[in-house]
Amino acid sequence: MQSGTPSANSPPPHWVVDRAFGADLASRLLSFALERESAFVDTNVGNGAVKAVRKTVRSSRATRDFGALQSELEERFRGILPAAISRLKSSPFTLTGLSMELAAHGDRDFYQRHIDTFVGGDAAKPDRVLTGVYYVHVQPRPFTGGDLRLHSIRPAQHGGSYVDVEARHDRLVLFPAWVPHEVRPVSCPGGSFGQSRFAINCWYLSKPD
Repeated sequence: MQSGTPSANSPPPHWVVDRAFGADLASRLLSFALERESAFVDTNVGNGAVKAVRKTVRSSRATRDFGALQSELEERFRGILPAAISRLKSSPFTLTGLSMELAAHGDRDFYQRHIDTFVGGDAAKPDRVLTGVYYVHVQPRPFTGGDLRLHSIRPAQHGGSYVDVEARHDRLVLFPAWVPHEVRPVSCPGGSFGQSRFAINCWYLSKPD
């Protein structure tokens, strides 16, 4: 069993950091998102050539364009990595890059249980080792639901467990990419883009030894 891997029924390892990037950066990121609604497109699932939009599995919109905020955001995610490895009791790894997207979940959007590591991909390519999810939203929060549910390896109906993490402005959640997780359905009766649950999904990449 790898370092940081719990038993099949145990709650999954994770670290929640409130006021993670600070009010200024959170505000600028939110403004950036609100000004670029047209850049957000339907999210897909899968890897490589098998990527496809599957609304019954994942319903949301996202962009990978962070404009002038790209380098600052990458610096923040990189800066917290050593502490995350320590807190999660993960095996150290050589970081080869970051992959980020900014996702918007509106009314009735969701993402079913899944893992972030690639299955059946090219073993020579970097894989996702650690996942970071950073939330921003207008205040007061205009939506309900949208919790990040982190599952044990064994499903709850077979004796496993889960932990729900609320999507809060300027909150960062970090967990190993192999942890099964889902986005619970969002309720946003107003339905406008500006009322969405915005989150950066950041994947820390490393090549296998």
